[in-house]
Amino acid sequence: MTALTSEVLYRLSKSKLASFEHCPKRLWLQIHRREEARFDPDTLARFRIGHGVGAKAQQLVPDGIMVEAVPDIQAALERTASLLANEPSRPIFEATFQREDVLVRADILEPDGQGGWRAIEVKASTRVKPYQLADLATQVWVMQGCGVSVTGAFIRHLAESIMWTRPDMSAVRFRDTDVTLPIRRYLENRAAVAAAARKAIRGPEIELEMGRHCQSPFKCEFQEHCTKRRDLPLLAR
Repeated sequence: MTALTSEVLYRLSKSKLASFEHCPKRLWLQIHRREEARFDPDTLARFRIGHGVGAKAQQLVPDGIMVEAVPDIQAALERTASLLANEPSRPIFEATFQREDVLVRADILEPDGQGGWRAIEVKASTRVKPYQLADLATQVWVMQGCGVSVTGAFIRHLAESIMWTRPDMSAVRFRDTDVTLPIRRYLENRAAVAAAARKAIRGPEIELEMGRHCQSPFKCEFQEHCTKRRDLPLLAR
């Protein structure tokens, strides 16, 4: 696991690389203009449900060990390294790794019984979506860079839909989809994506036209900012 150098200004993460691939301007705003974010009630509700689904998935894995980022991320990195070395037969929750300046925390890391590990990403959806493959590929790429033998990659998603307004977590069931092969094409470009993201956040605010990507695959929290920005005269930017 590599530490940040003094030349690194910003730490990237799985979610930040996902933001960059969704819209480079969104990542820039998350780094430099976080106060401009506006989350609607539906989005906030989905965040809460997503956290609940993730917690439920971990509860269903026996004998797992949680890695806490206490007192800081460095402690989580060190704890993860210790568990990999000393508890190779137990699942790990929130296993934490860093490759160069890219930090990831894996939802569930399960031993495969042969010295390797299965990376499991929990999603509150009933099917696997393309951006989820990129998310998991980022995690696997970072873990491989840290010398971890990842022998399988899985999306653990909902077996059936839930009521988003009043979800019954006790009724949540999961299904695993093996995406070990599908994520390979994403693994090939992770280094290039990380390099492009670094370049983007170290420059001035990115100017991009608003479009369908502002709503899909999910609603961007910076639409209000971009709408105001769009209406500014060019010379005022």
